[in-house]
Amino acid sequence: MGLSDPGQVESVQEQSQCALEEYERGCHPARPGRFGRLLLRLPALRRVSAAAIEQLFFVHLVGKTPIETLIRDMLLSGAAFCWPYVPMQ
Repeated sequence: MGLSDPGQVESVQEQSQCALEEYERGCHPARPGRFGRLLLRLPALRRVSAAAIEQLFFVHLVGKTPIETLIRDMLLSGAAFCWPYVPMQ
């Protein structure tokens, strides 16, 4: 919502996919098909609501702060962003 440059969105998506592929190949070199299987899971993951994802993964780290705000702040700050470390209990 509010995105105005489809080319930039496509570029970020491509970079994210390449980074995930590199990470997967590095962590699981003996399982070359793992990355492809992860990509096949994406349509099912799109059916999970944003509120459910926030509740499951982010509420323990960031509390009630909307994830959109955090992502926007991280993207706008670039390399200067310093994520606070909060140990899990």
